[in-house]
Amino acid sequence: MNDLSVAVVGHANAGKTSLMRTLLRDSEFGEVADQAGTTRHVEGGALLIDESKRLALFDTPGLEDSIALLHILRSYFSDQNVDGIERLQYFLAHLSDYPELQQEAKVLRALLNNDLIFYVIDLREPVLGKYHDELKILSYATKPVIPVLNFTQQGQDNIQLWKEQLARLNFHAYVSFDNVHFKFSDELKIYQKMQTLLTDKEDFLAELITLRQQQWTETFNSAKQLVANLFIEAASVRYQADDNEASISAQIQLLQSSVRQAEAHCVKQLLQLYQFRQADLQNSELPVQQGAWELDLFSADNLQAFGIKLGGHIAKGAGVGIAIDLAVGGITLGVAALSGGVVGALWSVKQRYYNEIQAKIKGKRYLCVDDATLQVLWLRQLTLLTTLQQRGHASLDKIALKNAIEISADNLPNKWNSYLRKCRAYPQWSALNLQQRGVAGPNKRDQLLEQLMSEI
Repeated sequence: MNDLSVAVVGHANAGKTSLMRTLLRDSEFGEVADQAGTTRHVEGGALLIDESKRLALFDTPGLEDSIALLHILRSYFSDQNVDGIERLQYFLAHLSDYPELQQEAKVLRALLNNDLIFYVIDLREPVLGKYHDELKILSYATKPVIPVLNFTQQGQDNIQLWKEQLARLNFHAYVSFDNVHFKFSDELKIYQKMQTLLTDKEDFLAELITLRQQQWTETFNSAKQLVANLFIEAASVRYQADDNEASISAQIQLLQSSVRQAEAHCVKQLLQLYQFRQADLQNSELPVQQGAWELDLFSADNLQAFGIKLGGHIAKGAGVGIAIDLAVGGITLGVAALSGGVVGALWSVKQRYYNEIQAKIKGKRYLCVDDATLQVLWLRQLTLLTTLQQRGHASLDKIALKNAIEISADNLPNKWNSYLRKCRAYPQWSALNLQQRGVAGPNKRDQLLEQLMSEI
């Protein structure tokens, strides 16, 4: 196995485990808490390039008493010209003399046993003497060190002070990497800095960078396909009801249930793609609970949340579902006076609706999802997708509408009405329909899928 190994070190509670979680895409790795000393042992994970190559990462306990440790290391060989490595090795050989520094000893072993060191800095903290001592101890290991500036959004006031302090200690190859507010470009910068410091591993790291970029692109493309496919499924679905209030009400409930389930399934798949947990969406304004959004998809409250503006009677009926109100030989567009306030379909009269007209003659109605609800459906998925793209796996906050990326009606595709008409013309495209009549025009469906993906 051709390994490159990295020790992740730093002061207690600086975000070492959080960095591991984000790089490994594993929100279950280790334990993250707001109290110091959460990590008590060295734990490892790896990014696999292929069967023979991997980047191994090792999380270490926090350096809790660097001042005392540095004082001890400096006391050795005071009258001799001895390298830092020998001081570290001597300390470890006489560890029984310092039982109170067991945690620090685990860190020192990691420094000596790995190829490179990530030194995680909590920018929310001012530059204190203990951090200067930690950096001095790291220099004794004579290993390349990359300072990782964590919590960049919350620690803006201290960034320049930390950079100046690092420069004074001859650490110039630092990177900014916020474990909570994630940017994939920042992750790539870490590997690029490693290439600069480890010239003999340049090709190894180039393969890793290429692989991570490919994985990120594939994940995003898969996510876009999920969102686009959900829209087609929901926009194409069409239920049939008898032309009376009881039948229409019952079918509307079935229609809403099937669309809710489809959205919940899409949400679940998006979370799995980005390797987050279902629990990350709970107990917030826009979570999934038992397979359904707490703020219901078919609630008119969604319109205000996403900036969707409708007027008068249309807004009252939005979110319930629409009915095709047909007369013999033509289509009448408008609001149908049905239970719950059903909004009329805003469709082009140029479309041919032979089956619908026949249904009207036979005393039937066709029901589908209204435009406003479809807009909410689309925008909710964009909100979740954009949030997942920028969410670190160390984030402890729940995904909620109030703290998610701002997505509004301005983010609807430019050709929204055209896409909607295409879906409405092919109800057989939707697997949500109760009665399947075969899939007609699959090539057109694939073309529409690609067009919708390009809009994301």
